[in-house]
Amino acid sequence: MKQPANKNITKTFLFLVVFWNLNIYSEELSDAESFFSREAPVYPKADKLLGWIDSRNITSLNGEWTYIIDPMNNGLPESSFFGGFPKNKTQKTGMELIEYNFEDAKKIQIPGAWNAQDEKLLFYRGPVWLFKKFNHSSKQNILTHLYIEGSNFTTKVFVNGSVVGEFEGGYVPFNFDISKFLVDGENILLVQTDNTLNESTVPTHKTDWWPWGGIVGDVYLVETPNDYIRNAYLQLNPDDFSQAVFKLQMATKSSRQKVILEIPELKYKEDFETDSSGFIQENIIITPELWSPSNPKLYKVIISSQNESISDEVGFRSIKTKGQKIYLNNNEIKFKGIAMHSEPIGAPGPAFSKEHFEKLLATAKDLNINFIRAAHYPYTRHLAKVADQIGLMVWEEIPVYWNIDWENPVTLEIAKDQINRLVQRDQNRASVVVWSVANETPFSIPRMTFLDALLSEINLNDSSRLTTAALLSGNEEQFRSLVIVLALQGARSQWVNPTEKIIFKSILDMANIPVDTKLTFSISIDDPLGKNVDLISYNEYFGWYYVTFFTEQMMIPEGTLRRLMFEVMPKIKISSSFNKPIHISEFGAGAKYGNHTDKIWSEGYQAEVYAGQLEMLSRNPQVQGISPWVLKDFRAMLRPLPGIQDFYNRKGLIDEKGNKKEAFKVLADFYKNQWDENLIQN
Repeated sequence: MKQPANKNITKTFLFLVVFWNLNIYSEELSDAESFFSREAPVYPKADKLLGWIDSRNITSLNGEWTYIIDPMNNGLPESSFFGGFPKNKTQKTGMELIEYNFEDAKKIQIPGAWNAQDEKLLFYRGPVWLFKKFNHSSKQNILTHLYIEGSNFTTKVFVNGSVVGEFEGGYVPFNFDISKFLVDGENILLVQTDNTLNESTVPTHKTDWWPWGGIVGDVYLVETPNDYIRNAYLQLNPDDFSQAVFKLQMATKSSRQKVILEIPELKYKEDFETDSSGFIQENIIITPELWSPSNPKLYKVIISSQNESISDEVGFRSIKTKGQKIYLNNNEIKFKGIAMHSEPIGAPGPAFSKEHFEKLLATAKDLNINFIRAAHYPYTRHLAKVADQIGLMVWEEIPVYWNIDWENPVTLEIAKDQINRLVQRDQNRASVVVWSVANETPFSIPRMTFLDALLSEINLNDSSRLTTAALLSGNEEQFRSLVIVLALQGARSQWVNPTEKIIFKSILDMANIPVDTKLTFSISIDDPLGKNVDLISYNEYFGWYYVTFFTEQMMIPEGTLRRLMFEVMPKIKISSSFNKPIHISEFGAGAKYGNHTDKIWSEGYQAEVYAGQLEMLSRNPQVQGISPWVLKDFRAMLRPLPGIQDFYNRKGLIDEKGNKKEAFKVLADFYKNQWDENLIQN
């Protein structure tokens, strides 16, 4: 029977398509390099940050996902012949060759780090794929955004097999408009997260905290109108408490729009109009009750355009410095703080939820504090929101840590993006009073250029808070002076044995210093970055690290030097050539909970370090804030000592389960009874 012409044409067409594809395939086979790799697709960067997220029309994608480990990075479209995970190829007839299967893969909870939920992955550093199905129904004139609160450290996003984009740099939120990738009905979201770090990433490849991998914050689908409010800023004028600065940015610049700002409790309601770029900046007249740790007053703020309405709870307060003092709402205050890491009490992995931070901050408040240093990277938005509600001031920081690749422009762009996203997310949190751009970075000219660029980014977004960086200080001459002071103390101390006295006296003889000389050790924080920040912050570890530097050179047992350090410590003078307040951003000592020996790593030794440090710092008038290291023991690959550390940094005042060590009470009593108690009420 003769077949219709159109069927013959169809067969011929299909033959040509197959022949053409086979021809291409044979060309690829002739080129080994193209067989084992493909040209990488273009990965767009994330959109500008979407603010006021909790008042948006959101659908949570939190909960159960599945995951596949991909240590050779084969799943990416550009990887090789074996790649192509985003296509999510599945069995249909049972004859398809499939070497992965997300449907039946292991399950994981998101938010949550994969190396906290699978102990085999605890030390793994590399790519992991995360898979989630969701349903969608398209709506006219409505955009759908994918919002991820934080993902470590390089993230590639795919929807229904298509490339959405890539985000470099962990911890901070990012979002993509995924409207064009969605279909009505079932959709597939694939996120490749890679927690590998190198010398050019932020943070750099070596850190004293755990490189938790995966999605470490909430994941939402956010629906907005086509023309939506991207973000808005509302903060008190620090020089005039009857005014506040109101800034708003629409997502489009097409036309002028009417916007209404309303604060019902203050009986404030006013109309504004965007300019041709979709922007508003105005001073408004209000008389709010001021937010403070003793009175954490928040007001509901509503912002409406012709298409949508967003809202938040906002507090109004002023924070500034004058000379060597800190002022909250024009009242002198000291930062009575503690530093912390974003790890929950009694659970592995990173802290990410409101409940995690409620428990952490409630425990911290038992120390009688008014201040938290959130080191060394941004936490999720829930930290500052809880701090707003319970009345704790907060220092927030990006992970420019130790020796970053200062001269790499890509590294700088990642850091700038991190500080911008952190500021833009938390710019309306009254609790956030300090932005920090770095921790313990060694001085160099490129480092100065890098950090000055980050400070400039902050000033573009928000000049209503203090800026700082946790500095190192001290030089060879100053530490040589500390050796002399220890030798003087050792030569005069009755308990030092005769052999050690001879060594101490010989050190003094070489320096031509008589034994009866009265000397005290002083250290000046002279890092030139101090000129460009508001708060001079300094990490120091008298009583813990420093004596280990001297024991071999002095040929004196470490135990002797530690005991002498306790005798010297109360007299140590800390100052700065900059006429600004000093904040001691770290001090501390390690202790294993339950270790009650008379040796190092015991609770008693840690408590003794705290007692000596607090006596020293209370005698230094330029010191106006402290945040000892650290609230809770936290995971750290640098800390392998078996039976003591077991890959935890043990400087916490509580252990990972929440058990309080002896030093907890020492600090709590100091804040309650000794250090200018009258100021804590401000």
